[in-house]
Amino acid sequence: MKASGFTLVELMVTIAIVTVLSAVGALTFTSVQEKAEMATEINGAKQLMSAFHQYAADHHDQVLPGYKSDPEAVNLDGKPLHFPQDARYPWRLAPYAPKMEGVFVYNGNERMIEDDNRDYLVSVHPNLGVNAVFVGGHYGSGSPLRPSPRLVEAIGKYYVSRMAEVHNGTSLVAFASARHSSGEVGNFEVRPPNLLAPEWSSAPFDPDSPASDFGFVDFRWKGKAVAAMVAGNVEVLSPDELRDMRRWSNQAARTNDPDFTIQPR
Repeated sequence: MKASGFTLVELMVTIAIVTVLSAVGALTFTSVQEKAEMATEINGAKQLMSAFHQYAADHHDQVLPGYKSDPEAVNLDGKPLHFPQDARYPWRLAPYAPKMEGVFVYNGNERMIEDDNRDYLVSVHPNLGVNAVFVGGHYGSGSPLRPSPRLVEAIGKYYVSRMAEVHNGTSLVAFASARHSSGEVGNFEVRPPNLLAPEWSSAPFDPDSPASDFGFVDFRWKGKAVAAMVAGNVEVLSPDELRDMRRWSNQAARTNDPDFTIQPR
């Protein structure tokens, strides 16, 4: 009787098939996981915009300042925060959000909430950054255009401070996927492709390039970024789509200028 068993060729073929199936399974799992994480970010963006609108309703139509010290900002324990934690948007918007998880931090960033340095980390690394320059205004010392009556007189009302001023809320970016200059996921602000001159790199997006090359926007979803608009709708956009200044600036939307730069009057 002939002995049963695998020949060397059959064994090699079996191993090859198992290897291919394992690789396909791993790719499928990665794809499913990435889609789930992107869905979490989209849902977080929607909840963030709900808080954004509640803030405006509670402040007589005023848009949340993109970066501005707030003496009333407190942490999860009700303790007052100090600059710069109280100037970044998460702790100022937190009273209008149901919880920190899923709105400001998610997809692994939740660990920051248990960290001893929580107040700082949450203020610096929310998953989405705010379009502070053009939405609400960036009042920090490091602002590229710090709002003032003199500046507005020179270049016009370049930022929206009230919801009624918004020209096209369904296209104006309020928040977008962000990464920090350290390369970590999450940053408290994102900056537009143009200000007084072009700011973004002209090269294609490279996740290994400095975060500032694309205004701290992180195109982490297969080359796209989640973007939440002032009206509350959420889109997933490519670098080319987000180079359109009509998505960043109320002035650009009013003049229908995708290559808008701020010019003195």
